[in-house]
Amino acid sequence: MSVQSLSESAPTDTGLPVRARRLGTDPRDALALARRPWTLETAAGTVTVRGAVPADLRGVALMHGRCSAQTLLQRYLRGGTAPSLTTMSALLQQPLVVVALSEAGDVVGLASGSRPAQLPGRDAEPGRTLQLGLVVPDDAQRLGIGRALAAHVAASAVLLGYRDLVADVSAQGLPLRRILDGIGDTRSTRHPGGSRLRTRVDRSVLGGLGPTLGALAG
Repeated sequence: MSVQSLSESAPTDTGLPVRARRLGTDPRDALALARRPWTLETAAGTVTVRGAVPADLRGVALMHGRCSAQTLLQRYLRGGTAPSLTTMSALLQQPLVVVALSEAGDVVGLASGSRPAQLPGRDAEPGRTLQLGLVVPDDAQRLGIGRALAAHVAASAVLLGYRDLVADVSAQGLPLRRILDGIGDTRSTRHPGGSRLRTRVDRSVLGGLGPTLGALAG
């Protein structure tokens, strides 16, 4: 799946939708909160989540190298291969992208919210729809990292004025389906490459915002 910028569909120079103001939230403040560092306690130690920066490229690439073909298939489809360094670099320059870091400084999770990819033969998604991207390497799974990152993106989406999250998964994308079921009402639509999951989000998901889940870092 190619990386697409939120800014392509936004009428402001920050790449954020004006509709966020309808919730009484300035979109710049909402994005700043989405990128603000916070911590998550796991069985493997404390994980720090913060907004991604271009300098994270090496760590993100190494993280993808620790992902099995099955994990990559669930996230990117395309035969279970990792994206190119160019694609990873472009992703890290998007506004709504967060990385999760272990105590040793290794990247153990990556989550993003972006303009939905258009499926072949399908209409474009409505303007209030955000695409969730989520990957956690095999050695950091089953620690609650993916669930916390997805909840954080969902809450950030609501603050920015979105109503739906979508995610494209392979036919075996059950872990993400379970995560999204925990966020809101989720339904699935088949397409040639797998399935598109659609989750309705509203103010009830705001408790998943990272800084309210864990202690603020730094």
